[in-house]
Amino acid sequence: MTYSFRMRRPLPVRRLAVAAIALLAGAAAAKADTVSVSEMLRGVNKTRAQCKATPQAVWVSAMGRNFCMRYYLAKAGSGGGKPVVFLQGDRLGVLNLRTGAFAVPDGERDINTDDLAKVALSLSKQTKDTAVYLARVGLEGSSGDHRMRHSVLELNATNAALEAIKKRYKYDGFHLIGQSGGAHLVAGLLGLRDDIGCAVIGSGPLAPTRRVGYGDDPALEHFNPANNLPAILRNHTGRIIVITDAADKKVSADKQAIFVRTLQLAGRPVEHYFVQALDDNHHGVVAYSRLAMTNCLKGAKPEDIAAEVEKLVQTRVAANKQKPERHPNAARQNAATRGDTQDPSNSRVPKAYDVSK
Repeated sequence: MTYSFRMRRPLPVRRLAVAAIALLAGAAAAKADTVSVSEMLRGVNKTRAQCKATPQAVWVSAMGRNFCMRYYLAKAGSGGGKPVVFLQGDRLGVLNLRTGAFAVPDGERDINTDDLAKVALSLSKQTKDTAVYLARVGLEGSSGDHRMRHSVLELNATNAALEAIKKRYKYDGFHLIGQSGGAHLVAGLLGLRDDIGCAVIGSGPLAPTRRVGYGDDPALEHFNPANNLPAILRNHTGRIIVITDAADKKVSADKQAIFVRTLQLAGRPVEHYFVQALDDNHHGVVAYSRLAMTNCLKGAKPEDIAAEVEKLVQTRVAANKQKPERHPNAARQNAATRGDTQDPSNSRVPKAYDVSK
């Protein structure tokens, strides 16, 4: 199957206060502070005692290393047994794997953790569920070194953090959204956990190249999510959604499609939607991923998600007031999937589509 994408009387002051407290309940606000770029570049060290004193943080062990993993939790809706967890993309710019040096872009800025809490709150309001912004290893309040991004060690540390959060709040599991490097983690977690509901993978590097320059430490090797294919196939409850811009300059759309096709050929349904990102690299698809997650939580059908995603593509492109670029690869791919006979180049904005069969 193929698819494109009475005014009320004011509450008394007492009741307003109670309502405000209820909004924050279950999300003890983490103390706001700043995580500097220089600190993230050095690598962040924290002791167990320091971690214990940090609000919304868990001390975990993975592959013989310890980490203090920080998270930012918000509960603006009724919530449920499975919160929505967001994993952000890489920071600090391109990493030279041989020298360990980052090419820090001009736009890199220190992190105010209040901003991360606001992201969680926004996601919670949108999904009407509990939301968690989980800081990745070495970033945004979590200890460790971001040079280990995309590694087996980062994957296991992230998995351990989820397990600790699950135990702390007695959750049944999680719904996961990832952007870029965070999406790579989401794909990897599908092979480690059997408690994932909706898994939305946005612009993920899903067919990584082998890491070099880190000696013989297997923990620092890049992981390939497809290597855990048998485990992913055994998990029949998770709904996997991949979001791609065919013109992505950072992560090959073809490599994202290879992951999708690998799972499909093995009999695992995967929904794949092509969108149009607005940044110069055609890489940032978080808005579409959040929309897909919101609809997944509602149990929406693939064709309904595709229609909603398509509508958002059109709205965002129009609001951006820029001439949208044609994505010929996406257009051809969507046309082939739909079985269209007309010239796909007539479509100025690529259609979102589902290739779950």
